[in-house]
Amino acid sequence: MRILVLNYRDRKNPNAGGAERHLHQIFSRLVKRGHQVVLLTTSFAGAMERETVDGIQVIRHGGDLAFQFTVAKYLKKLDKEFDFDIVFEDLNKLPLFTPQLTQKPHLIQIHHLWRNSIFAETNFVVAFGVWLFETLIPRIYRKSRFVAVSPSTIRELEKLGIGNNRIALVYNGTNGAPADFKKADKSENKEPYFLWLSRVHKYKGILTALEAFSIFANKASANACNVRLKIAGDGPMLKKLPGYIAGLDKNAKVKIADRVDLLGFVSKEEKERLMTHALALLQTSQKEGWGLTVIEAAELGTTTIASKVPGLVDSVLDGKTGLLFEKSNAASCANCMARIVDIPELRETLELEAERHAATFSWDRAADETEKLLQSIAENSK
Repeated sequence: MRILVLNYRDRKNPNAGGAERHLHQIFSRLVKRGHQVVLLTTSFAGAMERETVDGIQVIRHGGDLAFQFTVAKYLKKLDKEFDFDIVFEDLNKLPLFTPQLTQKPHLIQIHHLWRNSIFAETNFVVAFGVWLFETLIPRIYRKSRFVAVSPSTIRELEKLGIGNNRIALVYNGTNGAPADFKKADKSENKEPYFLWLSRVHKYKGILTALEAFSIFANKASANACNVRLKIAGDGPMLKKLPGYIAGLDKNAKVKIADRVDLLGFVSKEEKERLMTHALALLQTSQKEGWGLTVIEAAELGTTTIASKVPGLVDSVLDGKTGLLFEKSNAASCANCMARIVDIPELRETLELEAERHAATFSWDRAADETEKLLQSIAENSK
């Protein structure tokens, strides 16, 4: 097949995230199976207009704000150049109107919908625009087929009015533990810190994580006196965190300023090291499609404390592979942290089950299922 992929970013973009990891994991495998994949995406400082990344021909034009217009401008030009068999649209933030731009068969990827959570992330005008476009998805994509990454996302689409018969479920995969990862040593190698790992956006729940850690530090047992919080990731809120931490410390008996490490962006190798040695991953997001970091941590033998929100309720099995707390409830999150520190037997049980759970997911299988779905749609359109 000749496949055109539409996505806001490629994995080399400084703002790349889970959607881009998913894209490259899936389509790099399809390239190896003989398919031709072209990705139309946005540009960034220092980027080449055209280059091959993981076997995918990446074509970059414009920025985020104008990407809908970029797609409208270049889709037919690229189709004339490559004669695509199918178009794969990653619907993230705003629809790209694939059905209105081409008669070619297409598949719409949905990781998650923003719905009301977008109002906590940006100003009202932008948030309302995203919310409105999501509301219009059933009209824009009246006959389109969708693929979702979790049962939570399927339920969101159904609530919008998309028929279940038009939605396929393809779970994300796992990378597999690094070759030098020693399973026998993982429990002994745990270090006294919790890890928060994500792009530092408000909706990712970073403020909840900091408040929870402050509560934990001030109420926890003696076992927790040397436990730290490591925050890994870059993003628009990173520079604001020292001020927020100072506010938490103002009337607190135990100050957390010298127990929180703001690491910024970390390499893949450092991310794996941090995950391996953490007592637990903190996933405090207000909304996720799945939660790739949950499964990535699990395959390294680390459990997760997560918000009880769509997506994370699928990747974290409460009380079995991790612990869930009510969204934005810092006190509840702090209680989960205390349980992890004070009951090592619980933590070790969760780690074991988390690792077993992670082993049930595979990028190879995700690529298989995506390939079959694309082939079925392309063939049935003839």
